[in-house]
Amino acid sequence: MEILLFIFPLLSFLTFQFLEKMKKTNLLFILHSVFMSSSFMISIFIFLKLLNLDSDLPLYFYSIIKLEHFLIDWSLRLDLFVSGLIIIITFFATIFTIYSISIYEENKFDLKIIKNSSLSIFGILILVSSNNLIQLFVGWQIIIMSSYFLINKSKKQKDPNNKDQVFIYNRLSDLGIFLCLFFLYSYTNSVNFDVIFESNYFATNNKLIFLDLEITSFELILLILFLSFLLRCRQFFKQSSIYYYLKIKPSTFALLFSAIYIPSGIYFLLRFLPLIQTSYNFFNIIALLGLFLIIIFTLLFFNSKDLKSLALYIASSQFGIIIFLIGLKVYNGAFFYLITSTLSLTMLFLSFTIIMIKLNGEYQINKMGSLLIKTPSTFLFTLISSFSLIGIPFFSGFYSKKLIFSSLLLLNEFNISFLMMICFCYIFLLSYTLFKNILVVFLCQNNCNIHLYDKIDEKMFLTKTILLVLTIFLIFSGWFLNNLFSGSNSEYLWNLVLNIYADYSIKHKYEIYDWFINLTNVICFLGLFLSIFNYVVIPKIGNYAKIKHNRHFNKYSSYLDLNR
Repeated sequence: MEILLFIFPLLSFLTFQFLEKMKKTNLLFILHSVFMSSSFMISIFIFLKLLNLDSDLPLYFYSIIKLEHFLIDWSLRLDLFVSGLIIIITFFATIFTIYSISIYEENKFDLKIIKNSSLSIFGILILVSSNNLIQLFVGWQIIIMSSYFLINKSKKQKDPNNKDQVFIYNRLSDLGIFLCLFFLYSYTNSVNFDVIFESNYFATNNKLIFLDLEITSFELILLILFLSFLLRCRQFFKQSSIYYYLKIKPSTFALLFSAIYIPSGIYFLLRFLPLIQTSYNFFNIIALLGLFLIIIFTLLFFNSKDLKSLALYIASSQFGIIIFLIGLKVYNGAFFYLITSTLSLTMLFLSFTIIMIKLNGEYQINKMGSLLIKTPSTFLFTLISSFSLIGIPFFSGFYSKKLIFSSLLLLNEFNISFLMMICFCYIFLLSYTLFKNILVVFLCQNNCNIHLYDKIDEKMFLTKTILLVLTIFLIFSGWFLNNLFSGSNSEYLWNLVLNIYADYSIKHKYEIYDWFINLTNVICFLGLFLSIFNYVVIPKIGNYAKIKHNRHFNKYSSYLDLNR
């Protein structure tokens, strides 16, 4: 049955490939929905099957092809790490499928997007379940190819300003990943993961000295592998690229980010951990890289003035947090935060997409306002996703935030005060920025095109159903999964999940620091109340004659207007 997990997305791709010119598309959407939802159900079946295995390390292999004479042994490597990623991938693929059905009739949704998204899902499933380097490389190339077709749907859409620089960076990324996989093979004389994972001897006998840091060959290879992945993601932020986020449909970008590239990045970073499990320099570099991404994207989303860039920068900062946690070896916290933040981000992406669709593609925040009257349900869903993202009690994000801070407080590092200050600043800026934009879009003065505004309605039953399902997950999934990630044996469990046998990580029972969690909640509410004061209270009191002529008040009001 496990092979059907991969056959269904491939069948969906082939169905749209050969039948997309049908006049009646209802059958295509029904088949696509059945295929994707079936893949999601199979992923749950695989996860439960792994949990029921009578072994310390839940793992089994599903053989695809084996020819001993030609030394070919291809199989699917299914463990809890892979199974968790597969559930995330297939869940968001199913959400995207239902969403695409709901907006097809109203907005003439391109069927080629559905077709190529199925191919993308097929590629990421091959990547994360691979058991050798060749399968991994093939899966990554399918992702790259399908992403290109997903975004560049026709020759007419090619941007004449697309510079060769983007092409060169992408080729460098592909070359870096290929060379890293090749050197892994050359050091271990095998493409099979089990043989590679047992090759620690080669790592200890091949060391490099760089800037007074002792780095093993495997550390360097895996660092370059992950940096090559980040180099490929650079194309989303480059204006001359066809992948630039402002050129991509928000719903398509939500699928690429939540179901394709974030799981791929986590996989590239964690799959080969057994090779460097006793190393500290690698994890220090990863932690610094994650911290750098958090700071950069926090500054970017704080200054963003459109919904597309706001969603992208917030999502990128969340990815930076996950990288940072991996660098600190808080793997259970990283997994937990991956689940809760991805749920929140997907709901935020889809809510913003509804707003942009209703306003005929408008994404500038200063050209919106008073949408609460027209889209009350979208306002409620946006609010819920924001509450979960900043960790308001008792949404799912609250439980993952509590685990993260409990882990950080017990690190006993000399720079813990600096890390906590960064966390406080991030929480405050995130809460302030999110609620500032929610107030401007839904409650402040209406700056929309009046003709579009009068035609807005919320008659999107399927879309509301999707967001309602995500709301249920955001409210209950954190509470339901809390013991799996923060229980007494959770750290040991997730070390086993990642195939780590060495006993080197933080040893403690996670304590609940009520005073600290309460302090982070206070910071969240401070950001919320400051945004309300700036964008609700200030405009109201500005009508008083004694105040509206005050020089300092007018200067502050004009500053707020410039930052809408």
